[in-house]
Amino acid sequence: MNNKDLPLQPQIPTMIPPSAQPPRTSTPPLGQPPQLGLKTNPPPIQEKPQKTTKKPPPAKEELLKMTENVVTAYLSSKNMNDAVNGVREMKAPKHFLPEMLSKMIMCSLESPDEDREHVSTLINTLRMEGLVTGENFMQAFLNVLDQCPKIELDIPLVKSYLAQFAARAIIAELVSMAELAHPLENGTHFPLFLLCLQQMTKMKDREWLTDLFQQSKVNMQKMLPEIDQNKDRMLEILEGKGLSFLFPLMKLEKELLKQIKADPAPQTIYKWIKDNISPKLHTDKGFVNILMTSFLQYIIHEIYTTEDDDQLSAPTKEQLDQEKQLLLAFKPVMQKFLHDHVDLQVSALYTLQVHCNAHAFPKGMLLRYFVNFYDMEIIEEEAFLAWKEDITQEFPGKGKALFQVNQWLTWLETAEEEESEEEAD
Repeated sequence: MNNKDLPLQPQIPTMIPPSAQPPRTSTPPLGQPPQLGLKTNPPPIQEKPQKTTKKPPPAKEELLKMTENVVTAYLSSKNMNDAVNGVREMKAPKHFLPEMLSKMIMCSLESPDEDREHVSTLINTLRMEGLVTGENFMQAFLNVLDQCPKIELDIPLVKSYLAQFAARAIIAELVSMAELAHPLENGTHFPLFLLCLQQMTKMKDREWLTDLFQQSKVNMQKMLPEIDQNKDRMLEILEGKGLSFLFPLMKLEKELLKQIKADPAPQTIYKWIKDNISPKLHTDKGFVNILMTSFLQYIIHEIYTTEDDDQLSAPTKEQLDQEKQLLLAFKPVMQKFLHDHVDLQVSALYTLQVHCNAHAFPKGMLLRYFVNFYDMEIIEEEAFLAWKEDITQEFPGKGKALFQVNQWLTWLETAEEEESEEEAD
């Protein structure tokens, strides 16, 4: 058989001497599917580590017992680090946190004030460590509150103690005053909210609490039982709790007219205001409103035998003179609080508008007062024109008021323009 007759097929490896054979690899021969998973040098067989079964979280009863132990140890040692670590190691699930805080509060209810203060500090520290939230505290607090009727049988002062917890939480900014107030509206758990304010007054001071209360925008009437939700009853309740200082203007409204009737001398009125009303309120529109209302009511009371609309619409010359004299007498007090404050002067004009509206706009009264206020330099031109242009609907009777004084305001505007032109020349 010559070379042409040799079969065309690859020689099998056995026909090649071993030294000439290529090294074996795991690559399969062409045309065959690769055999997955086969390795030439398989790693030594290793034993699989045993599966660690995840420890289930402690049961609720166990967590409550652990919480109690943490609080007891903390109140004994006062060691904050140990207490925080104790809570951290509990690994309590999130849904249990309010119950844990409730337990902490409950554990200290029969303890001295000092212990309750320490528990408050612990709760706030847990918040700072990121272990609990303000929301957790509120849920815990309301949970304990709901149990009050039962707790009160053994601890009659429980609401006062809870008020301490709430007060400290607000001072530490764990919760805001508005957050505390919301679930207590319409007298829920009354008088707890007021007890909390009392506690804050003791822990801080009146001025601090007044500022915080005003910033919170809490509607105090809403915090009372529905039957008591009116201004007079509210002031009565607040006075009973020593909290009327939160509403100095309401007290002023009640007292100022009485003071003017007792002694209308401007020096006496001014001294009484200085002694009773914080200087911070002297530039408050509410204060100006009460001041002007009191003067206007006193003038009517002094001049007219009745507040009959017909009598107010047809005053005698003697009554008009008396009105002017009384305005002149009160002028120093009005100027003291209105001078250089155009916005407060506008408020004074709105007070006059409301006063005239309440008496069905007696003929000529509003115009007469506008002229007197202008001539006596109690109200400046700028304030009259600002009142005219202002479009607020807050005070009743603006349309009728404008109709009565529009001509005079046009004269004032023209006079002011002429004066400006003369100054320019």
